[in-house]
Amino acid sequence: MEGRILIIEDNPVNSGVLKDRFEEEGLQVEVAMTGAEGIAIAARSLPQAIIISTTLPDMPGTAVAQRLRQIARTQHIFQMLLADRESHVELLVGLEQGADDFVTIPFDPLEVSLRVRNALRRAGASNMLDPTTGLPTGRVIQNHLRKLLNDPQGAWTLMRVKVNGLEAFRDVYGFQAGGDFLRSVTLILAEALSLDDVLDDFLGYNGNDDFIIVTEQRRADSLAAEVRTRFDLVLRTHYSFMDLAQGYLLIDGEQAQMATVRITRVDATSGPFYDIRALSEALV
Repeated sequence: MEGRILIIEDNPVNSGVLKDRFEEEGLQVEVAMTGAEGIAIAARSLPQAIIISTTLPDMPGTAVAQRLRQIARTQHIFQMLLADRESHVELLVGLEQGADDFVTIPFDPLEVSLRVRNALRRAGASNMLDPTTGLPTGRVIQNHLRKLLNDPQGAWTLMRVKVNGLEAFRDVYGFQAGGDFLRSVTLILAEALSLDDVLDDFLGYNGNDDFIIVTEQRRADSLAAEVRTRFDLVLRTHYSFMDLAQGYLLIDGEQAQMATVRITRVDATSGPFYDIRALSEALV
């Protein structure tokens, strides 16, 4: 299992045991001590799963689960509540407000890991989450596009962030490195979106190195500029010094272009759009 896990738990023993378990499986783990901190981290880093204690110092864990379901960028993320055995009513409330699963204390960290892994596998199989980026895909993206069609006078912008040249990168550095590159792009997009207080932007992955963003029209220019700046940092991280210096890749003696990013966008005033196909074609 690859990806990121967020643990929102102020008890260092519980969070430490879970962190060790997930890191043994090669996952990146972040820990938040409060609900507010956890919500901010989730919106910025878009983990594949979030484990939430029901007893946090600043707000109930059930309120955290509910808020994460209300935020477009985080509403697809798998949530598991961590609670005392006596918290049966609170667990029911949490499940009603958006949590997907729960475990009670004391817990078996292996069981928690298996539950998370199985949930993510099911989400990938149902065409809801991309297994590489962890982002919503397929039907989830289509649902968001339908919302735009139903809001023809809205102040929204639909952006397509296309990474070109990754096939050559994979040929030289390998398929695993290509996945790491896409995960880095996912992270910079989420971080760029988090620079604004707006939490209702949507970020999805459409396959074929193609990302989709729904944001407010007022911030589209600054967001595109920020993505381009951060993409240059991704290049420096994933290409060798020699390839960066020469500005191209060599494949069987032939020069190949390094990865680039192309950003296209449409907004409500670009329409009218009568269906998803017309909206998608406007981004080409």
